[in-house]
Amino acid sequence: MIFIFYTHCFVSIFLDIMAAATSDNPGVPSLEEIHDLVKRNERSHYDLIYRTLLVKSQYLTEFPGKEQYTILHYLVMHGAYDLFNKVIAIPNIRFILLSQTLTKPPKDILRIAQENKGKSSDHKKLYQQIESLVQMDTFVEHAKINEIDECKKMLELDGNLANQKPPYRKYYLIHHLAFANNKEAFDQLQKLCQFDMTLLTNDQKTASEVAIEQNHTRFAHYLENLSPEMRAIREKHQEEKQKQKEKQKPVQVDDQLEKQIISTGGNNMLDCFTCPLTREIFRDPVILSDGFTYEREAIQHWLSLGHRRSPMTNMELTNVDLVPNMVIKQALQELSEKQKK
Repeated sequence: MIFIFYTHCFVSIFLDIMAAATSDNPGVPSLEEIHDLVKRNERSHYDLIYRTLLVKSQYLTEFPGKEQYTILHYLVMHGAYDLFNKVIAIPNIRFILLSQTLTKPPKDILRIAQENKGKSSDHKKLYQQIESLVQMDTFVEHAKINEIDECKKMLELDGNLANQKPPYRKYYLIHHLAFANNKEAFDQLQKLCQFDMTLLTNDQKTASEVAIEQNHTRFAHYLENLSPEMRAIREKHQEEKQKQKEKQKPVQVDDQLEKQIISTGGNNMLDCFTCPLTREIFRDPVILSDGFTYEREAIQHWLSLGHRRSPMTNMELTNVDLVPNMVIKQALQELSEKQKK
């Protein structure tokens, strides 16, 4: 039996979840309760499921009790395409793409999606997306552990992989090469693909900035000599940081709100309330078809420049509709009101 409080006052529940992210507050939905909602495909509670996973991301791939399927497996089984997209775009989510069921034989989400792809258009879209995610995830993992020969093999089949990544991965191929100071591999792979030198990590860094952070300044300069655009982006980032340092101002509302969020749910929760483009707390959060939440004005500007690929994955967008993220918006409003008291 699911508690009646799930059906009302969702903002208060969300704030309770945030406050208990690192505690054992009995009023917070447990893994078993959230798992049961997903298992029974309670679509009216999808907001609650999403809110809970924002701060309890470990729930996604955990097995409660004697259950043989996780929340992730059930989302795929039910063809929850939109919720799946939102969940895998949650900042800092611990996402194991091909985690297996405890059934005999065990199944991963690709197998489950394949078995269910004929049920509806959402099931079919989800299968296609997971198939693409598996390929990208495999490629980026090869890059992360410096298996360049494996990267070459995959690029020979699909050169687009060089400039794509799953939502939950921080780096593209070029950032992994910069992190490892692997100029030789970069030169080799350039023969197989055309790098997009302006790609940014999930925390908005160029490949040269990643290289500089690792003290690989020579490789950073090499990349920027090849791409003046990359240099321009880095210099813009430096200017913005300098302006922030020089700005002498009293504590503003956003600064107070940031402290309130951190004290309530920690830095991970602050990431959930921060636009990945502006790096500022949301005022008007909207969800794009890539599953990510952005500040409306920032993503509208991005789209107005003619971009039709996700700024976080470089994957082609299925549409450019902007849907208000009421979960985030109302929780922020509630936090702001508490802060004024």
